[in-house]
Amino acid sequence: MNGFVPPRPPASRADWTAPTSPVPLPSPPAELPEPISDPTVALDDLTVANTEVTGAILATVDGFTIARSTSMADEPSHAAMLAAAVGIAHSLVGMGGGKSLRRLVIEHDAGLMIVWPLGADRVLAVLASGRVDQRGLQAAVQRHGRLLAGATP
Repeated sequence: MNGFVPPRPPASRADWTAPTSPVPLPSPPAELPEPISDPTVALDDLTVANTEVTGAILATVDGFTIARSTSMADEPSHAAMLAAAVGIAHSLVGMGGGKSLRRLVIEHDAGLMIVWPLGADRVLAVLASGRVDQRGLQAAVQRHGRLLAGATP
């Protein structure tokens, strides 16, 4: 016989008895947090959740501001410069043999500007110090990704 033989279940111990009282289950939280539906709140969450982040802006790839964190200055030129940087980055990705831009990190004397394309129409930029935990920041961006990319909650 060359077939599979399943293992035998362990023999039960004669001295084992069932518990006399039910095991208490943890109680559910009193109230679940409401999903964030405002991009400004999501951007503020990115800046508050990480002390190394000083500002965040969500813009169209055409250079128009959609939302910004309350810590980010309201300058129309920010979105325009972001659109130009993403356009150049897309060209460089193609020249290098790549297919898509995943993240752009620009290092400058005041820290880092980390840029994520969100779908085909939007781009997110975060201003941070050079000591920022980029993996933790990436996780925070992904947590709000659907909202920032334009999906309705």
